[in-house]
Amino acid sequence: MNGPLHGYRIFDLSQVVAGPLATQMLAEQGADVLKIEPPGGELLRLHGPNHVMSLHANCNRGKRCLAVDLSDQDGTDLMLQLAATCDVFVENFRPGVTDRLGLGYEAVKAANPDIVYCSVYGFGSTGPYCDRAVLDPVIQAITGMVAGQASPALPFPDLIRTLIADKSTAYTVAQAITAALLARERGAGGQFIEVPMLDATLAWYWPDGFSDLTQEDPTIAPRRAPDNYQLIETLDGRVVYYVATDKQVQGMWRVLGRDDLLADPNFNQISAIGKDAARAIAVGEAIHAGIAAMKTADVIEQMAAEGIPCGPVLERVEVMSDPQVMHNDIVVEWNHPTAGPLRQPRPAARFSETPGEFRPQIGVTGEHTDEILGELGYDDAAIAMLRGAGTVS
Repeated sequence: MNGPLHGYRIFDLSQVVAGPLATQMLAEQGADVLKIEPPGGELLRLHGPNHVMSLHANCNRGKRCLAVDLSDQDGTDLMLQLAATCDVFVENFRPGVTDRLGLGYEAVKAANPDIVYCSVYGFGSTGPYCDRAVLDPVIQAITGMVAGQASPALPFPDLIRTLIADKSTAYTVAQAITAALLARERGAGGQFIEVPMLDATLAWYWPDGFSDLTQEDPTIAPRRAPDNYQLIETLDGRVVYYVATDKQVQGMWRVLGRDDLLADPNFNQISAIGKDAARAIAVGEAIHAGIAAMKTADVIEQMAAEGIPCGPVLERVEVMSDPQVMHNDIVVEWNHPTAGPLRQPRPAARFSETPGEFRPQIGVTGEHTDEILGELGYDDAAIAMLRGAGTVS
């Protein structure tokens, strides 16, 4: 069976993470994604052996690769021909760059009026920051995410050590594109989509990260919720728990053998604990002391029996052998012809009637150039002329 996006073709002019990860998701849902790169390859390729860097590999699986010199008018004309055969066009250059290349929305729309054209920007197409260079940690900082990492256990701000802004933007881009395709199917035609990383990341962080600032009236706005979840050292490892209900608080005291706190209405209800900062600190200290005297396996088993969310803090290399990860068959191992053995996750969404597909293929720069040009009607002689002129490689 084909994936839900089978039959759609994506023109992927994006680089690094936010755009490529979005189009990889579309590829694994069945779309034909054409990755367009300069002759030397996109930025991430330049840092990996045999043009396959791990981060690049994790964002570009299942695509076909075409290398074109866009500084050449013949290259631009060729790309407009290709865009005319596509349903979606994705780019993530700074504002104005694709216009200068002759591949802005208006130019592509003239070649293909039904195109869904998505531009992924750092800050947006206009505004005081629109021309600034930006990478993931900068967006983390500006959206308040860095400052929000401070807690009683870590009383200073810190970055999240993963590209969370890029990846949250990628998911927003993929969802927006599929929504636009659905609208087109219903008669809306093609359209332009703008997704700034700033907007996507702030929207992603907002539901809980700004819960205390959502209601503007200070008389009714809730205080920032106390940290009901913590990382704690056990006798032989570390666990993370989350206590969110009265039943879970009471279960915690049973696990730790604290009948005194179980019977105390000041300590057996979430609302009572949250009313007093000193009381919340005392609860945290009691939990820390109790868990520190137990082994990890015992903590997890007993908390599971009480319905308390809890899990071990696994080293990344341990994740692959976790029983539930193995049961879900998340991690796929396969051999790339030049990069060697790879481990990667299969698509997370599992469709019953139109299943997505893990595509064990990562093209090298320009690998499918002849194939794609052939689909546009170019014969071997015409392709050889384009190669000789340096238009494609």
